[in-house]
Parts: sequence; structure tokens; C-alpha cells
Amino acid sequence: MKELLEGRRFGFALRPAFGNVAAGLGVALFLLDIVAWTGWGVRDTNALVVGSVWIGVAIAILAVLSLAAALAERTDVPEEEANLARIDAIAVGVAALLYVGTTVVRALDSGAAAASPLALLLGIAGLILLLAGAVLSSVLYASREWEELDEIVHERRRRHASGR
Repeated sequence: MKELLEGRRFGFALRPAFGNVAAGLGVALFLLDIVAWTGWGVRDTNALVVGSVWIGVAIAILAVLSLAAALAERTDVPEEEANLARIDAIAVGVAALLYVGTTVVRALDSGAAAASPLALLLGIAGLILLLAGAVLSSVLYASREWEELDEIVHERRRRHASGR
């Protein structure tokens, strides 16, 4: 399971991918909130609020998957990067909690014309943490694939040179 969460089976780290997709959805959620708050397309039942609930659920799921991947990656991080890996795991964990909170607030008030100010603020705080975590995880884990690829190439060259 650890190898799956680290992305070794895929050839790239999953944590940056999950984090970047979640951050992109966070931007989409923020844009939906802005559109709903400006009053574009307001009717009795605002589809933008219902859509924002579903996007919030998707972000919360991706944030939890990102947290699982970050915790799996933390065990193999070099000692000098351990603090950064810890900060990354904390950021994505808090972002997951914030998006669960904003989704619950939105779901309880789905008949409103726009998201409540609390839901909007929770979403913005979660987006800031997701963006910070996505950048941090990209820096931490994206270079690891090259190290593994170099090891694989060197191993193949050694096998070829030895005649195996």
C-alpha cells in the first residue's frame, strides 16, 4: 500500500498530483462562490451553491488522499527535508478539515442564493493551504522520480555490461 501511495507503481509521486488537482478545484470553488455572490443567474434554487457542495466534496476527498500520500512519503524523506515534509502533511491535513467544514456548512444551507460568509472564508483558508502544500510537495517529491530513474538506468547498464 505504501508503494501505491508513494506512486512507485506509476513512476511519479502521487502527492503533488493530488495536491495540484485539489488546488485547481479549490480555485474553481472560489470562482463559483464569486459568481454566486455577485448574483449572476440567481433563482429560487441556486445551482451554483449545489455545485459548490459537490466540488467541496471532491476537494475534501482529494485532500484526504493527499494526506495519506504525504504520510506515506514522510518515511522515506531525507533527514534534512523532514521538517518540510512534516509541514506539508500538516498543511494538507488542515486543508482537508477546512474543506470538510466548508462542505458541511454549504450542505446545511444549500437553499441560499450564495454560500455563507463562513463557508467562503473556510474555502479561502483551505485554498491557501492547498496552494502552499502543492508547491511544497512539488519541490519535495518531484525530484525523487529522477533519482529512482537514474538508479534504474544505472542498474540496467550494469546488467548489460556484465552480460546478464
